[in-house]
Amino acid sequence: MDAAELGRRRAADLHEQAVTTGQDPAQPYAFALAEAKRRGIDVETASPGASLLDGGRATYVPADGLIIHENTGSDFERAFLVAHELGHVELGDETGPVTITEVDPVRPAEPSPVGFDRVVDYGRRQRREVQMDLFAREFLLPRPLMRRLHVDEGLSASQITARMRAPLAVVSQQLLDALLLPIAAIEAQKPHIERPLNGLQAAAAGHRGKAYLLEAGPGTGKTQTLTGRIEGLLAENVDPRSHPCPNVLQ
Repeated sequence: MDAAELGRRRAADLHEQAVTTGQDPAQPYAFALAEAKRRGIDVETASPGASLLDGGRATYVPADGLIIHENTGSDFERAFLVAHELGHVELGDETGPVTITEVDPVRPAEPSPVGFDRVVDYGRRQRREVQMDLFAREFLLPRPLMRRLHVDEGLSASQITARMRAPLAVVSQQLLDALLLPIAAIEAQKPHIERPLNGLQAAAAGHRGKAYLLEAGPGTGKTQTLTGRIEGLLAENVDPRSHPCPNVLQ
């Protein structure tokens, strides 16, 4: 599971927790403010271009426990800015000030397959901002909720837009994700089965000394072998980070 999907699942969990405490996701800005307040984070607004925004649309100052965002746009747009910054807090980017210059609430969950956008998506900072946009969208409009409103209650995208006070384009994108991407809840409910390493895997995991080349095809248990190797090193009181790992050729 990639980092973006992990972030989205965490955002959906936070949404559910907020709802159980009585917060109303149909009031998006108040919903986002309540999550910030729960964390002891203040939220202030500033005029677009204000020096407090540090050249961006929103900024989080961890030393002050403060999110500042542009005082512009709809309730949902302002909620999205707050939720984006909360994503940085939740996913571990809160050690220094974080300023966002652009957000994209309708960003596809899948990376661009070709061209310039594909290259840009590989930049570390860009990847992180993609994750935060997806986190914010999932926090405000989680896929399980979108699926339930559409499938169980029979609401159209336009009707969901009216109920949730969110832009149609954002609702449509999130609804498509909910209907077309794998259902996270089903994957999460699958039991994890521990299987012992087979002979070849055990030999690779137990190798000590200089690095060597391990040839392994798809489905042969490469990750399980590497995990077994790390477990073995830990059992021997060896720091795995200081020990050579095999080069894996698929």
